Amino acid sequence: MKQEIKDYECPYCHEHFIMTRGKFSGHIKYCDANPKSKENRENDKKRAIERHNKFIEERNKTIKEYNFKCKTCGKEYILNLSDYDFEHHNYSDYCSYSCSHSHKHTIESKKKISEAVKNSQKYKDNLNKIRSKKLDVYKLINGEYIKIKKYYCGSKELNEKNPEISKRQSPKYFNKFIPFGLDISTLYTENFIDEYYKVKQLLYNEYVINCLSPKDIYDKYNCKEYFNNSETLLHVFKSMNFPIRNYSQAVQNAWFTGNLKCGFIHNQYKSCWHTTWNNKEVYLRSSYELDYAKELDEQQIDYEVESLRIKYWNT
Repeated sequence: MKQEIKDYECPYCHEHFIMTRGKFSGHIKYCDANPKSKENRENDKKRAIERHNKFIEERNKTIKEYNFKCKTCGKEYILNLSDYDFEHHNYSDYCSYSCSHSHKHTIESKKKISEAVKNSQKYKDNLNKIRSKKLDVYKLINGEYIKIKKYYCGSKELNEKNPEISKRQSPKYFNKFIPFGLDISTLYTENFIDEYYKVKQLLYNEYVINCLSPKDIYDKYNCKEYFNNSETLLHVFKSMNFPIRNYSQAVQNAWFTGNLKCGFIHNQYKSCWHTTWNNKEVYLRSSYELDYAKELDEQQIDYEVESLRIKYWNT
């Protein structure tokens, strides 16, 4: 049954809200002026954790052995999975890390997947829903509450000209830009466009020009209250079409900015310290180097390993 829309006054903050009774009850429970709001949030969090732990416990009772065949090398391997993980495909199709990284999509296969997704009705429906996203508000006209449209950029025309802003599904999305200097009070006005792109330029300068990592930006602007972790910033950068660093570029950038020290690097290839036949300690960075070093040791040939790190750049 559809709930009736009424004008409610919060007993704590004394603000008026035109909405359904269910939504208003949620506001009362979590209103910042409510002295029990913090306790309500903590209790809800505890209940959510308990439900999750109970779900994990029930799921682990159904763990079984499943046989799979690697999509890359064809090798058979065994995994212990619950019924839930097996049904929802929560496992790897490859027997090892190297096999999963050696499987790459070609340009043709990527285009084929992209076209299939874009031509699907579900994608088109979601796209139209996002593009037309607006805040539903109600105004009292002739004794009846009428739903009116309110746009992020102040008008429908400006919304259409700024799809990067209008595509956001919820106005709460923009709250995360407050630590970067966004004036959230300009939302639903023309001035919000300048505010948004001012923040975008700031983040671009920090990440791309100044070469700061998401963790550095997270700490510099004290984003703890607005982001779950620094990795969430990467999703923001992707949505803003920033050039995202890959693994190799991120490691290289960490070296140059002093965030990474020798011995603490995570390398997906085999790396190790090796003692040569004449008792020299050398650092090898791949299994190929190790195999070749062993051959040189057998023949007692003296050799050196590159120890000087040279910075390269485009000319």
